[in-house]
Amino acid sequence: MKKFDNDFYVTGAKVGKQAPRFEMEALKKDGDGPERITTVTLDSLLDEDKWVVLYFYPLDFTFVCPTEIQRFNELAAQFEKKGATLIGVSTDSVYSHLAWQETGALGRLNHWHASDNNHAVSEAYGVLDEDKGIAWRASFIIAPSGILKHISVHHGEAGRNVDEILRSLEVFQKESDGHIVPCNWKPGEGFIDPSKDK
Repeated sequence: MKKFDNDFYVTGAKVGKQAPRFEMEALKKDGDGPERITTVTLDSLLDEDKWVVLYFYPLDFTFVCPTEIQRFNELAAQFEKKGATLIGVSTDSVYSHLAWQETGALGRLNHWHASDNNHAVSEAYGVLDEDKGIAWRASFIIAPSGILKHISVHHGEAGRNVDEILRSLEVFQKESDGHIVPCNWKPGEGFIDPSKDK
């Protein structure tokens, strides 16, 4: 049998298990200037019975990242309506985030904009590019129980489909409500009824 010289990586983020807990400096959506700087913790959101959509992106002041972040921002009210809190994260500082929002290149965000400046959260979630000190594009959906329901990680510069993350959130919410959700399900469609197969 052929043996492979594989590298093995250990991450605390595993689907079906408790999501790694975190506390990060972040910009809240309310307030002005540095008074927007506070902290966001996973535990406090779970205590509020929130779903959490945690998304990582590589760097502030780049090209693909703002297109994703702005789409998350456009859909923020829909995530909120579904009981989910959006948190955007990079390894940049909160001051970099603030400058990016205030220059107008990104625009003001109406959801959490967090800083994983010490790389602890990116590492815990298995998305840290150690050579560059940045996070890969990744999205995580966490249920109010703390269970990690979904992971999507991109390597490289290709942008993600934010609308699909919103759809996936609703899929897992319907599943949590006891529905059997079929392939390619869209909001408003029906579910699988096992009794009809008998």
